[in-house]
Amino acid sequence: MTSSKPSLLEVSKTTKGVFILGCGGGGDIIQTIPVMNYLRHLGVEQFVLGEYCIKWWDKPGFVPFGCEIINLDRLQPSVRLNDNAVLVNADTIIERGDSEVQPESSQGTALYEAVVAKETGMPVVSINVANGAQGILSGIKDVMEKYDLDTFITVDIGADAFYTGEETSVQSPLADAFSLYVADQLNGYYALTGYACDAELPNAHLDVTVGKVMAAGGYLGAHGLTHEDVADLTKVLDYFPDEAVEMWPRDAAQGKLGTHYCKGLWYMYVGPLAAVTMFFDSEKISDVNPIVAAIADTTTLYDAEQAILDNFNIIPESRLPMEVQVPTKPQIR
Repeated sequence: MTSSKPSLLEVSKTTKGVFILGCGGGGDIIQTIPVMNYLRHLGVEQFVLGEYCIKWWDKPGFVPFGCEIINLDRLQPSVRLNDNAVLVNADTIIERGDSEVQPESSQGTALYEAVVAKETGMPVVSINVANGAQGILSGIKDVMEKYDLDTFITVDIGADAFYTGEETSVQSPLADAFSLYVADQLNGYYALTGYACDAELPNAHLDVTVGKVMAAGGYLGAHGLTHEDVADLTKVLDYFPDEAVEMWPRDAAQGKLGTHYCKGLWYMYVGPLAAVTMFFDSEKISDVNPIVAAIADTTTLYDAEQAILDNFNIIPESRLPMEVQVPTKPQIR
């Protein structure tokens, strides 16, 4: 079976510009850089890069299983573009405000979006998730209209977008489902990099589901990381020495292959394919991922969360504990 959607090689010849969104938050915006480089070499000139306004906080003595939902007003300085998007710059930080989760020590630390804006010189936006799938779609459509963009791509590390309704190891399904929904509505594309490097699906299981998508005509080509990509990724990753996921595509391209551990907890196999970005027709992935349809009509984050909790065997990342003390206090002294 083949897809009627043209490849990005073909799209690059006619597109006015591209919005590239980090698929799952938590630093996925870093992975937009090689995709932008690829399209730039094909002749595309106009880009906007984006990330969801959610954050996993690293705190000594704690493991962050869940993410904090950040109000856009806490990103300062920034320019409000609409109810669901702000334009950040190289100086933007997350103000702690009355957050009960953000560590005091994190005040003023580097923000993924701000560093990407600084190192790429591209417009970078942060997207609000509080208004569900419809709010996200509305915010991104408005940004694309403002910047005269007509192509949408969402870039993801690993695996969890390929959830089929059976797996129990997926820990961040919600943002990915939002991104797939938006891509479907905008006739967009899904890009998979760092194959299996989020440790949320075993490689063998991921292979089966990716194979189903490919058999349905959803595979639209690939781009292997170049020396330029590795250098550009390193410029950004150097700001985040404790990053536990986003470095794997770059590291794979430099030969760091084999079995490794994500966040020191979950093992994963990093193969040569982790250094390749695969492009897909997002609709073919949504055909196998039932969460996308479940959250499609939501206008609040709560409704989207409940759609997952009520219908599937996993918990959305916004409802997992944001700080689990490790080790716990002794039970007996």
